[in-house]
Amino acid sequence: MSQTRLPFCSPYRLFLAVLKPPRTAADEIHETYAGFVWRSMGIHHLLLVSALTVLWPITFLVMALMFTRRIGPAVRRSTGKGIGRQLWEQVKLATFHSIPPDKYYVFELFKDERRAYANDYILRYELKGGFHNLMHRRAKSAAPDHTTKSDLKDKLVFSRRCRAAGIDAPVVLAHLQRDTRTKEWRLRREESDEIGLPKGNIFVKPAKGKGGRGCERWTFADGRYHGPAGQVLDEDELLRHIAALADARGRYLIQECLENHPELRDIGGHLTSLRITSCRNEQARFEVTNATLKLSFAPDKSVDNFHQGGGVAKVDIQRGLVGPASDSWKDRPCVWHKIHPVSGAPIEGRILPRWRETVAMVERAHSLFADQIMLGFDVAITERGPVIIEGNVQSGCDMIQRTHEEPVGRQRLGRLLAYHATSAIRLPLRHKAMTWYGPADYFRPR
Repeated sequence: MSQTRLPFCSPYRLFLAVLKPPRTAADEIHETYAGFVWRSMGIHHLLLVSALTVLWPITFLVMALMFTRRIGPAVRRSTGKGIGRQLWEQVKLATFHSIPPDKYYVFELFKDERRAYANDYILRYELKGGFHNLMHRRAKSAAPDHTTKSDLKDKLVFSRRCRAAGIDAPVVLAHLQRDTRTKEWRLRREESDEIGLPKGNIFVKPAKGKGGRGCERWTFADGRYHGPAGQVLDEDELLRHIAALADARGRYLIQECLENHPELRDIGGHLTSLRITSCRNEQARFEVTNATLKLSFAPDKSVDNFHQGGGVAKVDIQRGLVGPASDSWKDRPCVWHKIHPVSGAPIEGRILPRWRETVAMVERAHSLFADQIMLGFDVAITERGPVIIEGNVQSGCDMIQRTHEEPVGRQRLGRLLAYHATSAIRLPLRHKAMTWYGPADYFRPR
């Protein structure tokens, strides 16, 4: 069921955004989000908003103390800005822009030049709880029988669809499918004629996972499989291990193990990928608007996701030029890497290989899912060319706004989001019950 995300710290954007006429693209996105939320509310939402209007300072105080205690001292050392001033700036951002304390640090709003454009930052709850839900409702109204959202969320279906269209995606060698009679997991061959597991390096991942959770790289040597935690298993043992993973996360895929393009192998032993954002433009074509390079900063990690300790760097979409990389804003705020902290390879100033080919492939891939307005594609650049790993139907923009010089509301992506949002909100949409994504969901491990 779709989830409405409320600005629980604080909820005032729901009121302020609809009380003043929009003047910028960011204003239009804020107004559309607020209007969509009000239209989607049931009585329980109204009660929650009423409670949040009064009680939000409690949530704010807990979050402000939690994040400031951990990150504030490093910011003070880097900028000279005291803890009291950091807290006061967080209060103002929460009150006037519904920006919670964690985003104060994620977007480095302790920098005065960034805070001057606070209104132009697009928050995660506005995209995931507003814009994407609105666009999906519009797509369902246009084609009630089927939208491509489910095809994007299932990585096996996504791979089949891309490869059938001549767009390179990782080869799925086999997958674990639950037997409807015995309820046991069975290995089904996909693009491999081998009996059992492939006798080579493999990458296993949940068919409907996200954030790199549950993904593992297994190296085949001396007739056995060597895992990410030092395990050495034979085929039967590895099958039982994958089945146990599937018990927790659902159907699992066994894919080929991709390798970086030779020009990228110095920045990580495992696969390095990009998050490339594309959006349908005013001419109903598909346009790449942003790209970030994801980097693993841990030698034993087989995934490069930012939320699992990886780094992220801006990529100039015209030239494929890479900027400095930031690692975890929680663990090392204010730290930006011009060279890789493990390998010592240069990051800033690097030109990505086969870049124009990569951009063209992403724009072509988006056309396979033409009812989707904004998508985030994970792409690897390999020796055989760009390979599209997956498409994210609820892609956010936190990484973009952390690494780029300006918030999304002042970028091309913001103008396109505003264009689609303002037209969609005017359409008559059938009411649908929504659940609430709140503080308990925010702090729950994912």
